[in-house]
Amino acid sequence: MMFHVGEEVIGGASAGVVGTLLGFPLDLAKTRMQTSSSEATRGALSLLLHIFRSEGVRNLYKGVGPPLLSLSVVNTVSFTSYSFFNKTLFFGQEGWDWRNALAGMCGSPVFGLITTPENLLKTQMQLDNVQAERHRGRFANSFHCAQSLVKTHGATILYTGHMINTVREACFVGTYFFCYEGMKQEFQRRLVKMERRLLPSSKEEIWSSTFAVPMAGGIAGATAWFITFPLDCIRAGVQGQLIPLGSGAILQTHGAVETTRKLLREKGLLGLYSGVGPSIARAFLVSSSRFSAYEGAVYLCRYSGLTSSRSRTYSEEEEGPAAFDD
Repeated sequence: MMFHVGEEVIGGASAGVVGTLLGFPLDLAKTRMQTSSSEATRGALSLLLHIFRSEGVRNLYKGVGPPLLSLSVVNTVSFTSYSFFNKTLFFGQEGWDWRNALAGMCGSPVFGLITTPENLLKTQMQLDNVQAERHRGRFANSFHCAQSLVKTHGATILYTGHMINTVREACFVGTYFFCYEGMKQEFQRRLVKMERRLLPSSKEEIWSSTFAVPMAGGIAGATAWFITFPLDCIRAGVQGQLIPLGSGAILQTHGAVETTRKLLREKGLLGLYSGVGPSIARAFLVSSSRFSAYEGAVYLCRYSGLTSSRSRTYSEEEEGPAAFDD
């Protein structure tokens, strides 16, 4: 197998940008539904229309800066580390191979360091317009939010909820790559059979190469989100607490255990799945586009010769990535 650093970096960055911009409004709806009792009963579409009418179109993307930056980095690290560990340590195969999950999880400690501050700032910005009246509209933008929080409480405030966020990342990315590899093989096998039956004269397997990647990516993302959604709900509860600002402000926030108890007490077990609808829709949309962007970027790198002669390789065998075949 061959591992191209340049291809993985370009492919991962492309996946991060495309996925973030497409999915952010639905992420906003999910956060509001997770943390607000009054908005938890609204449907995702109804809530987005309400935000659009009452707060303006700009607020659909309020707080997009940190995730756009961090998720571009995280996806670059995620795809690169998965490809690296899969080819040099675990040697996971195509299809339903548990080693693909382990290869994906290896990067989660690094992901957590990046996504914890991003998730905190994003959550604080997304809830800024629905806090109590005297605390509403405190932040002009994400940079102002970070500056205000650090000025009052120090840099460690940005890592509020770090443990629960990192655990969620590990569970998510392991499920994500495990399901993607398995579903991609399933779709390819079935689409090839269907295509040969319906188009016996065709020599090219157009359907399998066109539809297998986005469908597998979408289902993998939706499955990973559904499994890890309670952890994300707890994470949002921890990071969405009102953090006081100004001199003399006393920080009194609840940890993951206390937040879980509070959610179960107020909303019940199903409350841990508040906002799961928009999350699943967002996950399918984002993940299908993310894997398509990744595969497309890697293909273009190889087709154009941009990375073939400059990338560092880890074997002499000329073979595409096992995880992301062209």
